Amino acid sequence: MKIRGFEKISKQVDNADVQLPKRMTKHSVGYDFFSPVDVVIPAGEQFAVYTGIKSYFQIDEALFFFSRSSWAIKHGIKLKNDVAVFEADYYNNPGNEGEAIITLVNVSDKNFEMKKGDRFCQAVFQKILLADGDDADGDRLGGVGSTGTR
Repeated sequence: MKIRGFEKISKQVDNADVQLPKRMTKHSVGYDFFSPVDVVIPAGEQFAVYTGIKSYFQIDEALFFFSRSSWAIKHGIKLKNDVAVFEADYYNNPGNEGEAIITLVNVSDKNFEMKKGDRFCQAVFQKILLADGDDADGDRLGGVGSTGTR
């Protein structure tokens, strides 16, 4: 039984530019994601990175994506939504197979060049605790934003 990890989405299995995330040191908390593309993010603009990666984990866990602190501090590059939250039922969803799509925003006054293989964000697995009386019974129907707008 698989417990938690990363896989390439089906259309990226043979793409050498798509690298599985990994921790860089034995005490790292986050798994670094690598850019599969070369891109220039203009000052004040945003760019959605289609990572080609999906993640699987237990139903009582979540995967949280964060900016790399060095990019935010040195270059003004951060996640558009500050923290991206992925639930277990996002994996293999019918909308996009569970691909991690991470939108970066350049809050600096200079264009920023991201190269293939650059580590651009980090993800952390965490246990999730539910409140007493929780009775959520909905099902995910697709990819990003598929749990509804209200």
